[in-house]
Amino acid sequence: MDDFLDKIEKSLEKNFPGYRIEFLIKTPKSLKARVHLKENYFIAIWHNVRNNRIDVALIKDSQRIFGYDNLKEWHYHPYKNPSEHIHCNPPSIDKIITDTKKYYEIDKKENL
Repeated sequence: MDDFLDKIEKSLEKNFPGYRIEFLIKTPKSLKARVHLKENYFIAIWHNVRNNRIDVALIKDSQRIFGYDNLKEWHYHPYKNPSEHIHCNPPSIDKIITDTKKYYEIDKKENL
């Protein structure tokens, strides 16, 4: 868990300087957190060490608008169609956070 959290925090610092993380669950075996961005946006992060489940989603107005997870196999939920599952190779934590930032920035610009 420590290695996962370290990678998350380093990537968040690079991509979202000044980020604020709220830990909803933080144990040696599981982590559930929210990274607060703007009033109606946050990044939801879930990791379970027991089954190596990882789920990271960009949430806007209580709805996922983009995300990655490894339920059954690694896949992502594309921006504009987040209910879809597109298979991908296992991404690095930094790629997940960098892609999340990309779609966060796009969505903010589209909704000015």
